[in-house]
Amino acid sequence: MPIDQLWRVRPTPNLPEAQKHRMIRVLFVDDEQRVLDGLKRSLRPLRNEFETEFASSGLSALEVLEARRFDVLVSDMRMPGMDGFALLNAVMERHPHLLRLALSGQSEMEAKVRAMGVAHHYFAKPCEIDELIGTVRRLMTSHALAPD
Repeated sequence: MPIDQLWRVRPTPNLPEAQKHRMIRVLFVDDEQRVLDGLKRSLRPLRNEFETEFASSGLSALEVLEARRFDVLVSDMRMPGMDGFALLNAVMERHPHLLRLALSGQSEMEAKVRAMGVAHHYFAKPCEIDELIGTVRRLMTSHALAPD
């Protein structure tokens, strides 16, 4: 069964030719190891499309971002030390090209409003992996087609 059917996510249409052959580089940030492990397992079948890395804190995510280039950052909002809002804000300033997605177990409106200023999209935990992947694909397509 093709991966797109397995995840019930349609392939992204109309990607520019250069984007069709390039892996999407995604950095996931969450202080809960079980969440990161679940993401690793869920994304393994898509390893030909997504190159993923995982960080367990905002500070370690910033270190990884200084060493390598990514297309997308997916961050938990509630973490000890540097929270997701501070991380996304720092990334917005230092790496403006990066697509920023917020992932949070907080259902309060305040968390969503805070994320709106620094993230391109907000997901509530638990998030379905096909919804996350579909959103990343759509945002990458929109980002690739947007004029500089």
